[in-house]
Amino acid sequence: MKALVIYGSRYGTAKEISERIKDILQEENVDVDLINSDDKKKVQVEDYDLVVAGSGIKMGKWTKNTLNFLKKNRNELSNRKVALFVSCGAANEEKNKAEAQEKYLDNVAAKYLDTEPLATGLFGGVYDPNADHGLMYKLVKRNIEKEMVKMGHDPTKKHDYRDWDAITQWTVDLINK
Repeated sequence: MKALVIYGSRYGTAKEISERIKDILQEENVDVDLINSDDKKKVQVEDYDLVVAGSGIKMGKWTKNTLNFLKKNRNELSNRKVALFVSCGAANEEKNKAEAQEKYLDNVAAKYLDTEPLATGLFGGVYDPNADHGLMYKLVKRNIEKEMVKMGHDPTKKHDYRDWDAITQWTVDLINK
């Protein structure tokens, strides 16, 4: 089996997840190529049996180049196993997961794929109080901090909400589908 893992990442969270997915697939004897969608490489989708496309979410949106990859390769992807994943703050809290699944995965799959994805992965994000995520983030940061306090987390410290065991299992399951 040959797999492509293509991702878009603004702050490195989705990149780290993509690297882990690549490593797990390689451990399972899958030939894997890892590509950052910002690299603008010409990808021959027909060379792959499995395509895993992922993105970090910022202000409710996938990265532009990852969506462009899905849009541009829609026909070729319809003949491949395709899995989608996102890393987002909405996945950090159980109460937000259903809405995030619909908005960031189900709706994207419906808009950019002709077939149902093999799997979708909704993975948590990383909160770093010292990171500069731009003006819009600064405007909502206070609300994020209030939610963190409600969850019993210290908003002055960095928190990684990614469940690496779940990411590992999700990836292994891709091979068996």
